[in-house]
Amino acid sequence: MKRSFLGLAGTALIVICGCNQGTPGGPGAQQPPAKAPAANQVVSKPVIGEAKETFTLSVPLLATSLKQGEAKVIDISINRGANLDADVTLSFSELPTGVSINPPSPAIMHDESKVSLTLTAADDAALGDFVVKVTGHPSKGGVDAVNDLKLTVSEK
Repeated sequence: MKRSFLGLAGTALIVICGCNQGTPGGPGAQQPPAKAPAANQVVSKPVIGEAKETFTLSVPLLATSLKQGEAKVIDISINRGANLDADVTLSFSELPTGVSINPPSPAIMHDESKVSLTLTAADDAALGDFVVKVTGHPSKGGVDAVNDLKLTVSEK
C-alpha cells in the first residue's frame, strides 16, 4: 500500500510539473494569452502527449553546471504531436557573458528527435546562476515553442 501511494504521488508530481517541457509551438499551437486567464476560464491542454501539429522542447531537467574554461555537451529533445513533420530551428537568448553555444543556430530536422550542443564557458565567463531562453521555430509556421535552460557557471 505504501509503495502504491508513493508511486501514485510521484506520477502526479510529474504530470503537474509537465516534465519541464515549456510552452508548445507549431502550426497547431495556440498563441499564449496576453494576460493570465480569468479564474473561471477553462484552458484546454492535452492530458497525455502533444496536440496535433504541435511540439515542445525538452531541456536538461537540472541546471547544467559549467566551470570557467570548460565545455559540456547537452541534448535538447523535441516532443512532436501528430502530423508535425517540420524542421525546428533553435535560438538562444539571455546567454551569460562569456558563454557560447556551438552550433550557434542548430536545427532538429523533421526525422530527428534531438540535437546535441556544446556549451563553452570562457576563462572569464560571468559567474552565477542563469536562465537561458531556448526558442524553437517550426519551418512550417505557427507559434514558437519556448523553454528555460538553467545554467550555473562557477570558478575554475
